[in-house]
Amino acid sequence: MKTSSGKIVDLATALAAVKDGMTVGIGGWIFHGQPMALIRGLIARGVRDLTLVPAPGSVAPDMLIGAGCVKETACVFISFEHLGLAPNFRRAAQSGAVKVLEMDGPGIAGGLRAGACDLPYGLIPDLGTDLPKVNPNGYRKARVQEGSRPLLEVPAIKPDVLLLHGQQADEEGNVQYFGAGYFDLLMAQAAKHVICSVDRIVPSSTVRQSARLTKIPSAFVDAIVVTPFGAHPGCSPGLYDQDEAHLKTYVAASRDQKSFDSYLDAFVRNGGGEPAYRDKIGAQALAALTSGGAAP
Repeated sequence: MKTSSGKIVDLATALAAVKDGMTVGIGGWIFHGQPMALIRGLIARGVRDLTLVPAPGSVAPDMLIGAGCVKETACVFISFEHLGLAPNFRRAAQSGAVKVLEMDGPGIAGGLRAGACDLPYGLIPDLGTDLPKVNPNGYRKARVQEGSRPLLEVPAIKPDVLLLHGQQADEEGNVQYFGAGYFDLLMAQAAKHVICSVDRIVPSSTVRQSARLTKIPSAFVDAIVVTPFGAHPGCSPGLYDQDEAHLKTYVAASRDQKSFDSYLDAFVRNGGGEPAYRDKIGAQALAALTSGGAAP
């Protein structure tokens, strides 16, 4: 159901914009601000054949890959850092189930800048990387070389849909982050359609009083979904920490496809959506993650 602003909608309405075969961007950074409620919603809908363009991420792209929703991904890295490699991503990459287009930070940023400016390609410095050898469609020697540093061309990146998570928003769709914004604004500028989950809605007066926290202005946002603990098991900076215990459960469950399917059945495909997910995690466990600020 939409509010008078037209931006705040329920999860099903927001995710109806995502179709099979689309290119989907994912914001956040490793365990920070991953749009997990949106990811779980996509898996429950059974979307297939996606091309992922994640900012350096962890559980969000890994879960989509493990659920069989992805055909290829252009990424810098997908990692669980101190918990090891991303298990589903690694298995799919090794088996060839998912095509991996290797990129680096400058390549992703250059492609997004080109997409945001509606240009066919962006220019980045050629620092001697071997990426043009392993991803020749993603990097090529620039046709125009100016200055003393050699340049590469990277094609524009324009996600059909971008999934983000912020801490709060107002009813007009201005999204505020209590931590870093990472690539999220640049991705929002390049994407055709932006869906952002937030832990809570606040009055516009609150947003105006702390305008510096508004990382994604309403003009770039198509849909807001209010999902308390919507970044879990990752963190939502300033509101709650990442859930180390559940992340370890996730990694253990990802040791093979059968175990991971059981995890998805228990936490994602149970038919109850996000309320059922929070019940499964437990109110006490979620409350223990809050990091001194007001809980969602």
